[in-house]
Amino acid sequence: MQKKKTAHNKANETKNANVTARATEKVIVDKKTPEEKKEETEREEVPKSGKAKLISILSAVVLALILIFKPELLLGAINSVATESADGVYAAFIDVGQGDSIFLRSPSGKTMLVDAGTPDSFESIQNVLSEEGVTKLDVVVMTHPHSDHMGSMKRVIDNYDIGTFYMPDAVNTTSSFDRMLSALEKKKVKTKVIWGSAKTTINWDGDVEVRVLSPIKGADYQDNLNDMSVVIKVTYGETSLLLTGDAESYAEELMIASEKELLQADVLKIGHHGSSTSSSQAFLDAVQPKAVVISLGKNNDYGHPHRETMQRLKKLGTEIYRTDELGTDAFYRKRSALTQGEQIIFRTVRAFYRAGVFL
Repeated sequence: MQKKKTAHNKANETKNANVTARATEKVIVDKKTPEEKKEETEREEVPKSGKAKLISILSAVVLALILIFKPELLLGAINSVATESADGVYAAFIDVGQGDSIFLRSPSGKTMLVDAGTPDSFESIQNVLSEEGVTKLDVVVMTHPHSDHMGSMKRVIDNYDIGTFYMPDAVNTTSSFDRMLSALEKKKVKTKVIWGSAKTTINWDGDVEVRVLSPIKGADYQDNLNDMSVVIKVTYGETSLLLTGDAESYAEELMIASEKELLQADVLKIGHHGSSTSSSQAFLDAVQPKAVVISLGKNNDYGHPHRETMQRLKKLGTEIYRTDELGTDAFYRKRSALTQGEQIIFRTVRAFYRAGVFL
């Protein structure tokens, strides 16, 4: 059922029109409980304690996936860290606590950032980008306007050159979202509102396909910003990575109905931090991942990952990697092949960064 826009939403739409470069037909406004709004406000407005701030500045943990697609490189990559990005797509799942931020580098050196964590996440993101020598982000994707996914996006925009910025046709009333829009407008960043379909792709690297599977234009998402998440599938050769933002069961159902054959992926970023509202059995059966990554904060207030989600993943028999668990040690490296014979190397990295230097 089509919902009427409020006057406040119309004002927001007008304000953002020159940024999104199009007239928005339907504005999706977040519906949050008072507790969720209180929690979001506290994240954005309350200064961190000295201890928490010190930890945030001095340490960022990366869970890194190295996707190597040539069989002849497999043994060399297992035995040598130096070959980790020799001929593959590198994906680093940055530990931003209860949020998402993923950095990707293509074989030719093109860069992409999907989401920017919480308002407190910039130092963590910056440390990873500094280690990778990044000064320009060719593509930035904001999956949806929740502050645990775009909380530090303004600072990313302020500090890096950006080729193209992609976002869904959705707005929010938070200060983080307003600051992000202002930063995009101030730097005149090329900004595109994007919809998913079997034919929609993001131009990133000629050898890597980046397909947008969701949100689907015309669907009634019932003002659910999570379901409006931009879902992208990154494919290099015969290996792929599926990033789902916070997409929940309704968005999953729509993708299964419209593009089920495109959902299979070797590595899946679990939706909504492992919430039971995402990662339905039908969706997991369609994706059939060999490994999954859950991005979440340790001892978070939401109980993520939910027991139901973990049970479904264990039933699937897939490898499970969690940023809250992999971010506990001061230094740890692990390299392993997902399955014998697969042209993919899955590498996790636990490490502290200090003043931008990888220890």
